[in-house]
Amino acid sequence: MVLHDGNGRTGRLILFKECLKNDIIPFVVNDSRKAEYYHALNTAQTKQDYSLLERFFREEQTEYRQQVEGFLPPVEK
Repeated sequence: MVLHDGNGRTGRLILFKECLKNDIIPFVVNDSRKAEYYHALNTAQTKQDYSLLERFFREEQTEYRQQVEGFLPPVEK
């Protein structure tokens, strides 16, 4: 039996909220990419190398944008 403490979900929810608060496209970590997310997060925490995590977040932002594009008003740049 695997017990989950909810810290990961809470952390991702905070990231989502902070993205919205700062006008940044949010993202959702899909279950199919969770291992990749954990690897990128571990690399950032242990090696102070955030490049994998940044790339992962950008890819997930792109995926999220595509999923909700029809629900959002156009954004002027």
